[in-house]
Order: sequence, then structure tokens, then C-alpha cells
Amino acid sequence: MTHVGIDLHSNNMVNVAINGNGKMVREAKLPTSRRSLKDFFSTFDGPVKAVVECTSNWYWLSDWCRANGVELTLAHAKMVKAISYAKVKTDTMDAKTLAELLRADLIPEAYQIKHDRRELRELTRGRLRLIQWRGTLQSTLWSQAIKYNVQISGTQWRYLDKLQRWLQPQLPPAAGLQAELMIGQIRQLQTHIHRIEEEIEKQVPFEAAAERLMKVPGLGKVGAWTILAEIGDIHRFPSAKQFVSYCRLVPGSKNSGGNNRHKSGNKDGNKYLRAAFGQAAVSAYTHYKVVKKFYRKIKRRSGRSVARAVVGKELAKGVWHMLTKDEEYKGFKGQPVRAASQTCWPQPISPNA
Repeated sequence: MTHVGIDLHSNNMVNVAINGNGKMVREAKLPTSRRSLKDFFSTFDGPVKAVVECTSNWYWLSDWCRANGVELTLAHAKMVKAISYAKVKTDTMDAKTLAELLRADLIPEAYQIKHDRRELRELTRGRLRLIQWRGTLQSTLWSQAIKYNVQISGTQWRYLDKLQRWLQPQLPPAAGLQAELMIGQIRQLQTHIHRIEEEIEKQVPFEAAAERLMKVPGLGKVGAWTILAEIGDIHRFPSAKQFVSYCRLVPGSKNSGGNNRHKSGNKDGNKYLRAAFGQAAVSAYTHYKVVKKFYRKIKRRSGRSVARAVVGKELAKGVWHMLTKDEEYKGFKGQPVRAASQTCWPQPISPNA
């Protein structure tokens, strides 16, 4: 068996191959291309295993390995660094370390999303990024208007032409021009968001699971699609605690010498699930009385941000039980839920307004 460590970059990659005895049999710095991979792996006889860190550009490598019969392991970059610290760090050393860890079966594996779910995840992630950009523009426009004592209310964002006509006479020419341009960008982003949502709705294979998740308070169609795309295989989380931790809905801990402290702001886990459950939490405590009562209780004790995270955690626990046990939603903390008003958050902006 030949084990190959691949240190992958956007323009080049360093491949190091070792045999079953740990002896290096080949090392090469190659351009990042499928042709280079084919030339490199064609020199080996017998089975070959490869490993690469979970950087942002591994999709094409996974596709090539699957098509050419090479078993690829995706290494968790942060965990690899924790167990293989080296004073001298080069691309060749990194690739050799990966190969040696693979030979010893010590690679801390990252989840490698299945090919059939990758398209859905790209769509849902792209939608969330567009929503974040839209939010940044809205915040910038709000700050621009407030300089001149002009307050934009939440409902005004739904009708952009009306908002623009209302803003223009209240702002100086320079500020008015910037407002006009930002509203144009928001309108364009909203059109793109709707375009992506149309593509998401065409993802038929997971439609039944999405329909079931939509019974969770605060989860709409796109939120359910996002959660399904990011989770992948729910059985990789043995417990609800591990799942909510992966969703970044619980703080880390820093316990030492008898001192127990929370470690907030931890970036371990999935930021897209954090955003999806955060949005669902706001919608849930806005439109469901049972959830609102629970939210207000936590908010009085710990503040708004903690209360929102706790609501999101309860929703995530419900999703875990639904998917692992193949059951319907049983209610928020054991209580039946019923929408008090139309569940729609954030308020949609009409692209034609």
C-alpha cells in the first residue's frame, strides 16, 4: 500500500508518497491540475491512499480521486496541527507528515460531504452570503440616514422604490446619491437571492425531509434546506449535545486549576448552521407564544444574545431527535406550538418594488 500526502494550494501542490515501511518513494512539486495528478499517481503499482487537509479547494481533488479509484481522506486541518507540531514547517514536511499519519491511521478526519448534497450546500451557502451582504448594505444605509436624523423603519425595507422616494428629499445631494446607489445594490441582491431560492426548490431528493423540518418553529423552506445541506449524515453526531456544539450554539469552556470559565466567541463548528438556527430562533420567538415565553425568561436572566442562542439550541436539539429517530416534531420543550401570526422573518423585500 502506498500512502500519499498532498499539501494543496491554489497554484501548486506538493505530493509525498511513502510505502508500507514509512520510506519515502517519491516527492514532487506539481502545478495544481488534473493532468499533474494523473502523471503522479500513474507511477504507482497496487492500491494507493491519499490524504489532504480540508482547505477550501478540495472539491475538484475529491472528484478526481473518486473517478480514478484513489481513496481520499479529508484531514481536519486544526486537529492535524495539534498533533503534529514541527519547528520547521515547509510544504514538503507538511505533505510527508500527512502521509505518515495516514499510514499510522492517525488522521483526524473531517466530514467529506457526499457528492449528491454538494450542489444543495453551495446554493444554500451562497444564499446566506448574499443575505449577509444585503444586511451590511442595509446597516450602512441606515447609518447614512441617521446622520441627518432620518430613521428607516423595518417595514420600509420591503418596498425599495417607496423608500428611495421618501429618502431623497430628506438627504443632501451627496448622501442622496449614495442612498440611491445602495438601494440599487440591495434590489439587485434581492433579485439574486430569489434566483437562488428558485434553484433550491428544485432539489427534489431531500424534499420529504425538508417538509418535515418545516414543522419546527421558525424554520421555513430555505432554512430547512440549509440545515439538511450542512448536516449531511446526522448519524455522525452520536448525541444532541455534540450536534448543538457543532452548530456553535453552546459556549466553549476553559477549566483549569479549579476555575471554570465559558469561552465565548469560539469558531469551532459550522457557521452556516449557526446562522440558520439563529434566524429560526428569531422567527420562533416572534411568532410562537410558547417560544416567546421561554425566550423572555432567559433574556431577563442572561440577556438578548444568550437567550437567542438558547432558543436556537432547543430548536437544534429537536431537529437532531427528528432526524436520528425518524420522527415528527413533538413540540418546543415538550409543549405543542402554534403560530400566533404569519411566520416570515426576515421580512422579504420585493425585487419588483
